[in-house]
Amino acid sequence: MTGKKKTPKSKGIIYVLFLSLIMTSTSAFGQTGEGLFHFSEDVRLFTAYAMMNASGNRGEWRTGGMDPIRIQLRADLSGRIGSTFRAKIRAFNQHHGQILETYEAALLTSGPPDFHWSYNPKKTGDIAEIVSTDSALPNLLAEFYRKARVAQLWDEYRPLIQAENDKYKPFADKAMDDVLSYCRLDSNFFYSDSRLIHFEYMPLLPYFTSMTAWVNGQVYFIVGPQENKPDQSIFYYLLLNRVTFPLVKSDSTNVQRLAGLFDAVKSKIDMRDANWRRLVAECFSEAMDIRLQKRLYALDDSTVQASLATEYKYGFILCPTIYRDLRQYESSGVSFSEYLPKILKSIDYNQEIRKWNDFWAKQ
Repeated sequence: MTGKKKTPKSKGIIYVLFLSLIMTSTSAFGQTGEGLFHFSEDVRLFTAYAMMNASGNRGEWRTGGMDPIRIQLRADLSGRIGSTFRAKIRAFNQHHGQILETYEAALLTSGPPDFHWSYNPKKTGDIAEIVSTDSALPNLLAEFYRKARVAQLWDEYRPLIQAENDKYKPFADKAMDDVLSYCRLDSNFFYSDSRLIHFEYMPLLPYFTSMTAWVNGQVYFIVGPQENKPDQSIFYYLLLNRVTFPLVKSDSTNVQRLAGLFDAVKSKIDMRDANWRRLVAECFSEAMDIRLQKRLYALDDSTVQASLATEYKYGFILCPTIYRDLRQYESSGVSFSEYLPKILKSIDYNQEIRKWNDFWAKQ
């Protein structure tokens, strides 16, 4: 899902650049989350989001304001770059409308001090399309790195950010166990491909933001500050996508039977390169995420319904229906891979159209 993600936990908007994680190869890792997840901060992302803040970007979703680390860094950046260069960054921001996603493209570079483009297109998802290879981003990053003396800032801030990042480490295994158990999957499922997941906690972003990118064959999960304490829920959506995308791709007949729904909803979807198959997979991931979080937080029905309504409003038309049908799946005793086609077959196309039209007629 590219555009937003809202969960009962975060209670906010999340920007996600999701690239389909559908590959199979021999596992190169052991059998714990530590083998799958990598919790080390990346200087490329630090430089990029520091530059975003230095340009004056004040975007923030939390009514209580920015994370303290972000506030302090913005103060430390004050005076490090001149008004001419700041105007240059702002002009770049104006040219690229999706600012957060644009700066994520720093992952496509070699890093300091030169930030040359350095990625394999065959092993990199649609992040490469955000900023083309003739973009000014590498030169801007290199100039900012030098002028703002980012090397010194990195030495100061890396331990602070890494300490926050490390708080999520204990929950990776718990999240995998929860998803494996819920989907009734083999314990080796998440090791069926050889990609690391780089977990990058980034307090320089606005609250509740999150982005996922596939670069050079590895996954980057970039998470902005959250109000709740770290727990396994932050990993649910990422892991569920790795379950739902391959299954939806393999069930083309049932998916295409409902494809006309895409014309009804696409004007509401904030998703780059959106297509029906991708939207169906996202609907499954969203609905399953909400069910897992309902268990984790003992959410009441009103909270769940509010979350489903939010997803529906953003164009995820099948999310409420899938959420309802997951109750039958949970009592079925069969694996999710076996049950998913049954859910798709049971969806009434005409009923979904009527519900969608009725919903917007009341707005």
